[in-house]
Amino acid sequence: MGILSAEERRSVRRAFSLLEVSKGQFAWAIISGACAIGSAVGLAAVSAWLIARASIHPVNIMVDLAVATTAVRAFGISKAIFRYITNLASHKVALFGMSTMRTRVYESLANSSTDVVTSVARGDLLARTGRDIDAVGDLVVRALQPAGVAIIVSIISVTIVGVLSPMTGLVLLLCLLVSGLLGPYMAMRGARSAEQAHIQDRADLAANSLTLLESASELRVSGRIASMNKAAERIENRIFTNRDNAAKPNALAAAIDVLATGISVVAALIIGSAEVAAGTLAPVAMAVIVLTPLAAFEATQLLSQAGVQLVRSAAASERILSLLDRADSNRSTTTEPVEVAEGESGLIAENLIIGWPDGPDVAGPLNLTVQPGQSLAIVGASGIGKSTLLYTLSGMLSPHSGSVRLGGTEISTLPRETVSKDLILTAEDAHIFATTVLENIRVARGDVTEEEAIKLLKQAGLGEWIAGLPDGVNTLLGSDASTISGGERRRLLLARALASHAQYLLLDEPGEHLEGEMADRLIRDLLGAGKTDPDNLRTVILVTHRLTPLDAADRVIVLSEESGHTIVKAAGTHEELIELLPEYRWSISREKTQDTSLLQG
Repeated sequence: MGILSAEERRSVRRAFSLLEVSKGQFAWAIISGACAIGSAVGLAAVSAWLIARASIHPVNIMVDLAVATTAVRAFGISKAIFRYITNLASHKVALFGMSTMRTRVYESLANSSTDVVTSVARGDLLARTGRDIDAVGDLVVRALQPAGVAIIVSIISVTIVGVLSPMTGLVLLLCLLVSGLLGPYMAMRGARSAEQAHIQDRADLAANSLTLLESASELRVSGRIASMNKAAERIENRIFTNRDNAAKPNALAAAIDVLATGISVVAALIIGSAEVAAGTLAPVAMAVIVLTPLAAFEATQLLSQAGVQLVRSAAASERILSLLDRADSNRSTTTEPVEVAEGESGLIAENLIIGWPDGPDVAGPLNLTVQPGQSLAIVGASGIGKSTLLYTLSGMLSPHSGSVRLGGTEISTLPRETVSKDLILTAEDAHIFATTVLENIRVARGDVTEEEAIKLLKQAGLGEWIAGLPDGVNTLLGSDASTISGGERRRLLLARALASHAQYLLLDEPGEHLEGEMADRLIRDLLGAGKTDPDNLRTVILVTHRLTPLDAADRVIVLSEESGHTIVKAAGTHEELIELLPEYRWSISREKTQDTSLLQG
């Protein structure tokens, strides 16, 4: 651990505690691993004794050596059995720990403010929640468990040899210490110098790959796809170079292990020969002290990789914990309501100035009120701040100034889990999972029954679609909705939103990338979704660039930029805005003209 700093050691201990490793199961993994290598040591010792004894007493071999022969068979079989048990036990502990830790990270991120996630590049965030957590889980399988096994096996081996020849046992102990401490130390030094570069390269490669996968069309149009491919190639070359540099200390560690093994065997031959000549060691015992070390060093051979894994796990632990600590520090814990007018209801924004954390003001001051059961559409030019406003109204972004109140309480002061009970936001790129229709709806609420799912799908306008599927709500969907159309995907997301008990449904650009008439039908259905169940009216707030279907909205607000600031230019019903704003009328006529042109084309 001397290679690791005090902060890294603390991070490793904290991360290990987050795995919630079962002490009993971990102990069983170490014991079974020790039994596996211990069987190899026993096999070597008994085989050496058997061969030497048989050479001295060939006549009575079947009688005198029956037990030893059986022991050889038992050790040979048990080695494979215990290795299998070790793999089962250690991987069970590690996989459970990784699942527990990943759940903890996801919960912390979900309950924190959005700037925690947005402050990390998407590729880097993917690396932290994926490979870094795997690296911490590997701490169990590839570092701690091999170290525990090596200690136990080394004690057993030194005891066996030391009982027969104390001097040889001492030499074996020293050689095992060299192999188990000096070798890993050299490997850790090499890993330490390469790991930071490897982590950064890995995060850069993930970010680059995500950009290529998700924005291939835009990159091709702008002529940047070739430069992005070259950047990925440069990152891969850096990874190969760092890997080669890290391999040199590993090779030195392996050489140290081989050297220590050779020294122990040669020393056993020299010391054993002298002791046999002096009459203090039986010839049969000499075979045992010479061959036993060959198996004993099997345990220390894994320690160099264990040291490398420890360095990797320490770096991964620091990255994960920095994300967790920031998420926990940004989590709202205050539940005291702000001073409001008595009986205030609905979602109210006053003097609201919005923007991303550590960024400039995007829009404001804005004032709006949405009463329970109403439907509100937010429109405006691209990039004007519609989505930013929606994220602020949902409490996922803290306002730069002003306030957003939900039922009289400042929404940014409420814990995320509290807000989610009353309000749910569905982004345009919300994920559809590669599982059944039913399980995709259960993302919002885990106890949704098949009957409820069918009802929700009908409310979302998917009644005929679900009836035509071969297995109904139990039909499997492709990865990220690859087996359904864009309109079906967005309606499925609506059904998921309706499955929650939230009274406020916030929807970001649901008609994006859909053909005009299809987008209009979807938006009208969404605006009316809150009124489909008279006993459970919902408030719908929807951001869209389509104006034609907004006759279904109770109220529309138009965002516009004036003097470099985004403000609410006008608010009212769809019909009122047509009369009030010439540009609103022009945009509607342009939409209809474009839709007609598409149909004629």
